Amino acid sequence: MIKANKFYDRDDVPTKIVGVIVDIDREKKSEMHLLQKASYDNLTQLYNRETFTKTLAAEMEHSAARKTLEAMLFIDLDDFKFFNDQYGHACGDEVLKFVADTLKEICFERGFAGRLGGDEFVVCITNLILIGDIGDIAQEIIDILSNGFTSESCEKELAIHCSIGIAFFRENGKNTEELIAAADEAMYVIKKHGKSAYSYARSTTAQI
Repeated sequence: MIKANKFYDRDDVPTKIVGVIVDIDREKKSEMHLLQKASYDNLTQLYNRETFTKTLAAEMEHSAARKTLEAMLFIDLDDFKFFNDQYGHACGDEVLKFVADTLKEICFERGFAGRLGGDEFVVCITNLILIGDIGDIAQEIIDILSNGFTSESCEKELAIHCSIGIAFFRENGKNTEELIAAADEAMYVIKKHGKSAYSYARSTTAQI
């Protein structure tokens, strides 16, 4: 940041400028850090509930104007409590980070993801070509998580299972509250019918 004053002679002609240059790098980094903390979940570095909802609302407005095909996924981990109870909370955190990293890869250049809290995650996928594409993405998430990862804290191979509800913009909700609720309801259909699969909102048909 530069602050300066201009000095003039008797004829009102500028003769010199005296100023100071201040390094505000630390201040800007502090502002960015605070913004990061306010917008992202601390553990997973996904959007937090508030940021995801705001971003989803903006995307829904854009989608309505463009008449494009978008959808969101509501993802709930199956039996997540087992990891905390069996291997400790450090392992549970590893599971959540693995899920978050998976969703970041899935969303790269085609959407965004967030953590609502606990073991609940949400994903928005934009500019879909076919309705069935979102089902393929849901299945991709299920497959990657079920392949699992090696936990550093308990030194075991852990497979993660999840239930996913799918809701389409406009068809299943006119606003973020309706859309999230529709996807949440679809997810619970899977919870009641075997888990580790996905279901579409307002439909009893599930891909098992």
